[in-house]
Order: sequence, then structure tokens, then C-alpha cells
Amino acid sequence: MNNSVEQTILKRVEADNPPMPDFEAMWKRIEASSQHHELQSKSNITYRSRYRKRITLAAVAISSFLIMVPVVAGMSIGWQDLAGRLGITTAMKNGFGNPLDISIQSEGTTLSLKGVVADDERMDILFMMDVPEIPNYDAVQFESKVLSEGGIVGVQLVEIMDRVSSSNRFVGLLESKNVLNKGKETYDLSLHNLQFFKYKQIPLQVELSDVKAGDKVDSTSIYGQIRIVSVELDKGKLTLRYEIPSIIPDAYRKEPKLQLLKGEQTLSASYTAILPSDNPELILRQDTFPVSEGSLDNYRLQFSYLDMFKQIEGNWQASFEADGKKAREAMYRKQLELPELVHSDMNAIELVVTPMEIRLMLGDLTGSEPNQPWVHYDKQTLFIDGQTIEGQLGQSEKSGWYVRFQAPVWYQDWSDVPMELHLSEAWISTRSTDLWFTLDVQGEKKGTVGVDLGGYPVTLTYYKEGTDLIIESYSENDKFMGISQTAVKKDGIVTYPEMNNTPPGGNGSNKRVDRYPNLLATEGDIQLSPGFYNYMDPERKVEVMINK
Repeated sequence: MNNSVEQTILKRVEADNPPMPDFEAMWKRIEASSQHHELQSKSNITYRSRYRKRITLAAVAISSFLIMVPVVAGMSIGWQDLAGRLGITTAMKNGFGNPLDISIQSEGTTLSLKGVVADDERMDILFMMDVPEIPNYDAVQFESKVLSEGGIVGVQLVEIMDRVSSSNRFVGLLESKNVLNKGKETYDLSLHNLQFFKYKQIPLQVELSDVKAGDKVDSTSIYGQIRIVSVELDKGKLTLRYEIPSIIPDAYRKEPKLQLLKGEQTLSASYTAILPSDNPELILRQDTFPVSEGSLDNYRLQFSYLDMFKQIEGNWQASFEADGKKAREAMYRKQLELPELVHSDMNAIELVVTPMEIRLMLGDLTGSEPNQPWVHYDKQTLFIDGQTIEGQLGQSEKSGWYVRFQAPVWYQDWSDVPMELHLSEAWISTRSTDLWFTLDVQGEKKGTVGVDLGGYPVTLTYYKEGTDLIIESYSENDKFMGISQTAVKKDGIVTYPEMNNTPPGGNGSNKRVDRYPNLLATEGDIQLSPGFYNYMDPERKVEVMINK
């Protein structure tokens, strides 16, 4: 697998807000898509399931913590305002949900269940919670949340909740895969302990200008020593890659991270990624910070993580009846054939409309020609009868990958509702197959090769480190997104560099470094190919009718 393929799906995730896709399945799609570049077996890398969720800190939102966004004073929050779940309100208003009126009190805190709504993929339980006193917090969660049916061991729920203005009330959703597939059934809900978290920030006695790859920094916390993997400074962007000991199960959910201090000001990363790690006891994280050009002498390091500071003891248990039959029967489906999108990550093959959302089901990325340029669209917009809806990537075990759009209205007959899909913010991933440059690696001096890739000038620099061959690539043009993986021929045999995972947001620049371990241990003729690379194509746009 190569970083170009990783970016096929992951680059968009960094820009999206919740609702978040299933990150476990996301990596499965990445692994499947890598087959069209024929590198899956050659790169010799696996992503274990426990690491596949470690992609961006947005994973915190679906992993139990919802990092709260400040609520505008005086604004009353409704369910449609939670994590882009407008379709929930649309479904309930049109009679596709099951209204509830159940209140449970425990230790002075009252949980009120207001309804259940579902489609073929997802089920949401709407609730309000009145708490005697809500503290100032950064994150909140239930310690446990389980939905059971018929006495069978239940499914774990994900909570999405926010405070109503400055009141002592939460409005929220408890979400799971849809279990309303048998008609009317009785379900048992069990919630336990409400927990509040704040970021604990620990200034470190470490000057940023002194930090280099291989250093160990004492976090002066339960997380112990942090190992710096790499430090990159380019055009006012500082990128730190580092390892944090995973001291407790799912430690990444507490969001342990480095920050910068400039005087008394805390600087958070402008881009963050949690990368796959070969060591189950380490969290591999990468942060990019905007910094002043030139000296780093005015910056210090700070360590931060979510720390639970208050817990409201309580057990909230309730039983209720729900039926998803009406919602299932109201679905609209239409097969699509869109030749404009065949060689892109937006190859839509079916339109699905449910009472909760509109989905464009995406075709499998496998089966395309290995050297076919691949188009990626970071922005998807659906125009429906004069209304504009932004899309977000989603996935389900049953149906695969799709782009979801929250339905603002419901039509009894969707077959004649005009829908036009607009795709923009394009970028291209492709492979150089006919460019091979002979390298002179006999001496100790660095060599350079200039090449034009996608219309952008790129410099390849090569040199020796012991018996390793190092290839650096860089372009002055910011629209060139970088080479994701080079290739080398030694005496006619093609080999690839060791894997160096690059997250979708990159390393703060388009500079890449590939290492070929022990390639120079024996003599031989060596040729270099730029391999896989990515570049922006902002002028490329698609507008296509998908329903009329």
C-alpha cells in the first residue's frame, strides 16, 4: 500500500466534521483500493484493527468523547444541530420515527427519552438530560451505554450531546447501527455515570529549538517519556512526529498531545493525524503548527491530555417499543451510470433516499487499470429543488462506501425531484511509468534530478547513508502535493522504499523522504522513478444530474 492510496480516502476526513465514518472500515477500503496500484503485497505493511481508528482526532467524537464546540449565547440547541443530523428532525416531523415520553431519575439527574428514529443503516435515540449543575468542561461522556433486545447482550452506543445555551440541560443522541429490522420490538437502554473532562496542560522545560529527531522528552505526567521521531520546518510550518506510551487501553481517546508555548500563549496544531504504529504500546502522532519564519527560540513545548475531573454517579435504565417498518418502506432507490465519474473516488453507482438522509453509493475502487490517473474530489454538493446540501463521507458494513447528504425536506415521491451533483476541489493521484533516471551513487556527494510532474517542476535529491539509499523530493509549487512513493531498479529488479506513512494533510510541505535500506550493500546499476505522486487540479469540476 502507498501513501497516494491512503490519501484517496483520508484527506477528506481531516476536513469533515461529524458525523464521522467508520474508521475501522475506512482502512479496509484503503487496503482494497491499493490493488489498483499493485503495491499491496510489495510494500509489506499491515494495519492492525486496533490502529485503524487512529487517524485523526475527530475519531474522538465517535469513540465516546465529543469535543464540544462553544454554543452561541441565547441559541437553543435542537437535535438537528447535533453533528449534522438534520435528517433526524426531517424524519420525525414526517412521521417516520417513534415518539417517546419516558423520564428516568437517578441521583438527582433526569434523563428524558423523546423518540427513536431509524433507516436501513442507523438508529438514533433522542434524549434530553437535566443535570443539577453542569461544570465548565471540554468533553463529556457516559461511562457505559448499552442497548439490548430480548435479553441478548446489547450493542454499544455512541453519544452525541451538547449543552443547551447556558442552562443545566443537555440535548443529545444515542446512536448505533440499526437494530429495528424485525418490526416492532422492545428494547432495553442502560446508561451508567456521566463523566466530565478538561484538558490538563503541563508546560515542559524544553526549548523547541533544541528538539531533534531521536530525543526523549519527559511529559512529567502518567504518559512518561515522549520520543521525537522527526522535526520538519518549512515555509512557516513546523511538523512534529512523535511517539507517546499507550499506558491504558484506548489511551488515544484522552487525546495526549504536544502543544507549543510562545510566551504565555498556547498554540495548538493546525493539522493533526494519528498514524498506524507497529508497536501496540505506542501512539504515533503527527502535528503541524504555524510558526514564525526563522528562529524557534521563542517557543517551548507543552503536554496536554483530557483528564476526568467530575463524575455524576447514576444508572438510567428504560424499556421502550419501536418499529422501523414505515421508514424502511419509504426508501427510494435508483441505479446510476455516470461515465464522468468512473475514474474517480466519486464513482456513484446508486442513489438511495431514506427518511434520514440521501446517499450516493460509491463503486469499488478495485478493478481499475493500475496506471490510470485517479481523480479525487474534496467537496461534494447536492442541489435539490433549489436547496444546497454539503456532502460527507460515510460507510456501512452492509452497503459499503457512500457520500451522505442530510435531507432538509421529505417528498412522498422522489422519482421526479431534480437533483444535481457538483464536485470540486479536485486533485489527481497518478503514477510515472516511463521516467527512469540512472543514478551515480559511487561517491559521497548528493546528486539531483529535475523532472516535470503534472506540469510542476520537482527536484529529486539522492545520497547515501551507510548502505542505505535516501531519496528526497520537493517542489516550490504548493499545488504539487508531493511524491507519495518512489521506485528504484537495481540491475533491472524493481524495489520500493520502506513504508513511511504520510497522513492526508501531509507533513506541512510537499517534501518527502524515501529510504531504501541496505540497497547499496552490493554494487549494481541503479535507476530511479518518481513513482506515485499527487497534484491539485482546482480547475477540474463536474456537474451532473443524478435524478430528474
